[in-house]
Amino acid sequence: MRLKILIIFLFVFSLFFFDSALAIGIGAKPSFLDLELKVGQPQKTKILVYNISQEAGIFQVFSDELNEWIKIEPNSFRLEAGENKEVKIKVLAKEEGKKATNLSVLVASLDRRSFSVGPGLKIPLRLNVREGESIFLASLLAVFSRHLPWLIVGILVICLIGFFLLKYLKKRKKVIPPPANLPVSSD
Repeated sequence: MRLKILIIFLFVFSLFFFDSALAIGIGAKPSFLDLELKVGQPQKTKILVYNISQEAGIFQVFSDELNEWIKIEPNSFRLEAGENKEVKIKVLAKEEGKKATNLSVLVASLDRRSFSVGPGLKIPLRLNVREGESIFLASLLAVFSRHLPWLIVGILVICLIGFFLLKYLKKRKKVIPPPANLPVSSD
């Protein structure tokens, strides 16, 4: 029994006094991407990758699928502790439909003595690809639906101004004086 307690004590003691294994911390914004695309027209977006650990690392960003559609720049870069990097994503859809993949972000430690499990994360990427005109109408409808209350208020204000302007102009109608040769009756 004492031997078991001694082994447990030595194990716990060794955890505190020997170098511990730390992994590099990684983060990215946004946590997902949902894009509306036209066939044959590129769509650009950005993600922000940041190093939340206390050591530098080499970061890689790539798509799990649809590699012929998705271009990532830069796809490999170094980040020091606490730094971040903006990564540009360009998607050029080749066919109509709904597609989904992930953007993977992986990191490797620069310190060869450090044990790192190579942490990473995945950013879901959903693509809704349509033909040319339908995306224009969808975006136009989205703008109108977002600004519909202001549009209605604007139309009402213009109508009220027009109404009062017409009433004012009717009151200011020039009165034509009677001709000078008409007899004036005196009662």
